Amino acid sequence: MWYSLVGRPSLLVLILLACSQITPNPQAPAAVTPAQNALVPLSTPRPHIEPTQLRISHAMITSSAGNYIAAEKGYFEEEGIQVEFVYSIGGTETMAFVVSGHTDIGAGLISAGLFNAFARNIPVKIVADHGANLPNASAGGMTFRKDLVDRGIIRQPGDLRGRKIAIATEGSAAHITLDRYLQAAGLTLSDVNVVVIPLPDTIAAFDNQAIEAAYWQEPFTTIAVERGLIIRGPIGFDIYPYQQIGGILFGPRMMADRPIGQRYMRAYVRGVRDYVKALQERDPVAFDEVVPILIKYTSVKDRALFEKAIPSGLKPDPIPNIQSLRDDQEWYLAHGYQTQRINIDDFVDTSFVEQAIRELGSYK
Repeated sequence: MWYSLVGRPSLLVLILLACSQITPNPQAPAAVTPAQNALVPLSTPRPHIEPTQLRISHAMITSSAGNYIAAEKGYFEEEGIQVEFVYSIGGTETMAFVVSGHTDIGAGLISAGLFNAFARNIPVKIVADHGANLPNASAGGMTFRKDLVDRGIIRQPGDLRGRKIAIATEGSAAHITLDRYLQAAGLTLSDVNVVVIPLPDTIAAFDNQAIEAAYWQEPFTTIAVERGLIIRGPIGFDIYPYQQIGGILFGPRMMADRPIGQRYMRAYVRGVRDYVKALQERDPVAFDEVVPILIKYTSVKDRALFEKAIPSGLKPDPIPNIQSLRDDQEWYLAHGYQTQRINIDDFVDTSFVEQAIRELGSYK
């Protein structure tokens, strides 16, 4: 899941960001021409629905596969929805777009920044899973400099004491997972030197021997392994099972118009299930069908990376893990990244995804 939500944005800053500038990305297609053959058929035909235009924030990441597949496979079209993907760098910009209504739907990293925004009573709710630490499907994981492992300098977690460990964002889900990894070895974050380095720049940091380890993300980890720079450690699931990493966000329009929200969610769930079959279950027919869609929409343009990388964890029945949200809030509060406790239930609405699952049937 290749995005970050940083800082502690104020609502005013969010709205000003949304109204002032749209970040263009010529590589990300805005117009969608759906294919006709769908991996997940609807159980019954649906009556004709007048087309509804929806704008979806995206950051060209594999965790958004559900939206991309639903667009290309015609699932949105079957629900009477015409989608426009609006590129966003993620984080505060994505939130700004959704808060202001510039986009109807977004995806947010579960982080202190998101919870601090919720504390300002923004009109946005988490409605579905957009990434989690799942078995054999956790894009994040511990990585170690290969030369140090080969020389026996790093052999176990305790050997990280005093060493530089990179993360992409403070006060994030990854930060919590790193802390849990260290705790298992009797260490705390204060026993190591945590440095913040953007995900793409971490390759150079390993190559220049500026860091000894990182809690890092695909596809960068696979690239670094192939370059002989790192050794993989445990993935996110092995450290913090079923942690909720990201969520689908509904803005004011979607929360106010239940039928539109439900139509979107049915299509989204179908798209996610196609991704699960293709990337997590490695069905060869589904893989051949889905990977070209991901190459079209995401920043990963090499099929071989999809073949080799650990996939992002998406749930075929994409109900967010609310207990994980509660547990992570306690960490953010205890470590000073979150300024005010929120009632998690006030900012999560699972009724859309639960209804979609009832209508489509639970995944096998």
